[in-house]
Amino acid sequence: LNVEHISAYHLTYEEGTRIYELLQAHRIREVDEESSVRFFSTLIDTLGSAGYEHYEISNFCRSDMYSRHNTSYWKGIPYLGCGPSAHSFNTDTREWNVASLEKYIHAIENNQRLFEQEHLDRTTCYNECIMTSIRTRWGVPLNDIEQKFGKELWQYCIDMARPHLDCGNLEIYDNNRLCLSRKGIFVSDGIISDLMFVEE
Repeated sequence: LNVEHISAYHLTYEEGTRIYELLQAHRIREVDEESSVRFFSTLIDTLGSAGYEHYEISNFCRSDMYSRHNTSYWKGIPYLGCGPSAHSFNTDTREWNVASLEKYIHAIENNQRLFEQEHLDRTTCYNECIMTSIRTRWGVPLNDIEQKFGKELWQYCIDMARPHLDCGNLEIYDNNRLCLSRKGIFVSDGIISDLMFVEE
């Protein structure tokens, strides 16, 4: 392959999609979980041998050619979205512009913005940090967890990570970064669920 970046997502059979229709019509067969794990493991090995860095669960690149767009999401970096339906993020708020092109243009021509906004509380920000950063090679920055979300959520994260560290699904790098192991990639949804904080 002579490409700088590869995204390799596992397809799911969602109702209302073409692939779901093909499955229902018995024109394709669903891939069993064991085969799916084997295929993805082979992909990781093949791309690694070809010089690709596996920097996010579903993304591989050569020579630091990370997807800048997605890396901003994964690292929680603020971003500004321009245009109809575009989303913006500024650490504790998320905004999305009106979907209608006509309404969007009219608002801009009148020096207005038509958007909705969601304020993100501490728990939501923590959960989003876990959900996005754990997927990357950089992992969850534990020092940032304590600094941004406090000692209580930092301790919660450590406590919930411990069983996954003990069984080898998670690893700690540089005494700070909580990262998925190769084995952990295949059970990442469960790990993410365990690390997320749900208020009772």
